[in-house]
Amino acid sequence: MNEQKSRSRHLVDPEIISALDLFPTSDLTGATLIESRENQSKMIPQTDVTQLFPVTWEERAVPSYFGGPDISIEIIKPREPKYDKMPLYYSIHGGGMVMGSPVGERSANAALAAQHGFCCVSVDYRLAPEHIQPSQLQDCYSGLKWCIEHAEELGIDIQKVAVGGSSAGAGLAAGLALYIRDQKEFDIHHLRLRSPMLDDRTSISPDHPYAGEFVWTNRSNYFGWKSVLGHEPGQEGTSEYYVPARAKSLAGLPPTYISIGSIDLFIDEAILFAKQLAFDGVLVELHVYPGYHHLAPAFPNAHYSQEGAKSSEYALLKALELV
Repeated sequence: MNEQKSRSRHLVDPEIISALDLFPTSDLTGATLIESRENQSKMIPQTDVTQLFPVTWEERAVPSYFGGPDISIEIIKPREPKYDKMPLYYSIHGGGMVMGSPVGERSANAALAAQHGFCCVSVDYRLAPEHIQPSQLQDCYSGLKWCIEHAEELGIDIQKVAVGGSSAGAGLAAGLALYIRDQKEFDIHHLRLRSPMLDDRTSISPDHPYAGEFVWTNRSNYFGWKSVLGHEPGQEGTSEYYVPARAKSLAGLPPTYISIGSIDLFIDEAILFAKQLAFDGVLVELHVYPGYHHLAPAFPNAHYSQEGAKSSEYALLKALELV
């Protein structure tokens, strides 16, 4: 590794540095996308969470409210509910807008259902570049709206609804929260954003001197944003529902939890988003984990991974008045 490429290796937390050798960084492009999707599918096996946790799992096809194709959602519930009406956690997977599926969130959602009595729903939104915005927004909104409209069938409490995701899923969650705020059809009560992908303009900015060298690079970020927007990133007039960092005001969003690694590409946009939330009168909790890059969740036993799991869980329970 040459000197330029190793500019931030000395900053990586020792507990997660092995990821850099296990998962060598490469820039995502149109030419490598299919192979990258296949590799990711192999890395995240289909897990039967009903054998690992006391939960039920089902997949449902629900209609689009925008005339699009049906949307697949996964529903995970505790076998023995803690509440007459369960809180709802609506999960949006990551993958740079161009990869991923609910499989990656399945075990974490099952744990949340088993330990805290949540109904966890994960949406399988359409991916870019085959589908550009507003496909992703419409799919995410439709899946959640279906849950709200079928609250009695699902056994959920529409006064205890949280939306969250990691990476691209967090960006989609933030855009969805803005859309929900403006549509005024129903409310959400907590927003959980982990390593959030919030700003297309990062992808056309000069490289950060220390952040974004590993795992998810700015070249990959550029490919993801161009793919989902259907045009060059950074253009004026891009909707805040697609790029949440473009929002003129974040007032009216629910209490929001944000976590980010100090050498993650998204460090600056996450901090700026937190500042804007505070400025606009939204309760915000921000955690910056030293030496963490974008693949830190692959090391759940590392100290700061455990700290992040605890803090995000407490923020969720507190916002929904479950503690």
